[in-house]
Amino acid sequence: MKSVLLFCCVLGIVATSYGQYWFGPKVGVSYIDHVYQDKTYERDSFNVATDINMQYGFALMYTATDRYSVYGEINYERVGKRVKDIQTDGADVNTSMINHFISAPVMLRITLGRVPFHYYVNGGPRLAYWLGGKGTIFLEEFVENLPDPDNVEEAIKPYKITFNSDKALEGNRSTALVRDPNRLQFGLTVGSGMYFDLANGTRLQIDARYTWVHSNMGTNSGSRDTNFGGENYRENFEYYHNIGTVSIAYLFGYNSELKRKGKSTSKESNKKKKK
Repeated sequence: MKSVLLFCCVLGIVATSYGQYWFGPKVGVSYIDHVYQDKTYERDSFNVATDINMQYGFALMYTATDRYSVYGEINYERVGKRVKDIQTDGADVNTSMINHFISAPVMLRITLGRVPFHYYVNGGPRLAYWLGGKGTIFLEEFVENLPDPDNVEEAIKPYKITFNSDKALEGNRSTALVRDPNRLQFGLTVGSGMYFDLANGTRLQIDARYTWVHSNMGTNSGSRDTNFGGENYRENFEYYHNIGTVSIAYLFGYNSELKRKGKSTSKESNKKKKK
């Protein structure tokens, strides 16, 4: 907590100086690893695949000096997870889940290099809010209730994640209830990259970063943490993500100091004309 407060103080000091703003859209690709608190969950019971997914957002940078700036983003992120039981390689349990997040990293940036090539390193905190998710689930016990047990595809059930227990009725396979979700998640992000000054006054930024998320997706409370309509399966939400991301952004510039100088010059010119 002290480090976060210190970081916010530094950001406040930087923001009081005059500088230039850069803003624009960005798109990135993330490599996502799921880290479980229970190590035996992956080692002995289930195979959890890493995920490659997309993120889209808007970047904003405040440049106080040629070297120091504050960089932030608002992103929409997709995080996928595929779980298969190890013993039968998915013949008994096979689930697929896509979760949706809004994330907001804020980083202090140190820039090196000269025009038109700039190199930088940056780091800072990241907050993310879990919007919800959906997926499909196959359990071997679903096959037993099919009119035609040989038609296994009918046992693959789509579901939507809910955080409201009133919407997850017993035996309803269309919803998956997360009883104790951790919807606001904290992480730390570090990375580096480069940006190029273009002839039309804009910038093209290429960024690479790594994020350690310190918050679990949820807390496993009770014997059934999700309601898939299956008696013998429990989805484990005591895990967090480590995320590596490569992105590209197209930034437009706005110099507030030059804008103020332009107004001052305009006022002086008007005074001279009146004389």
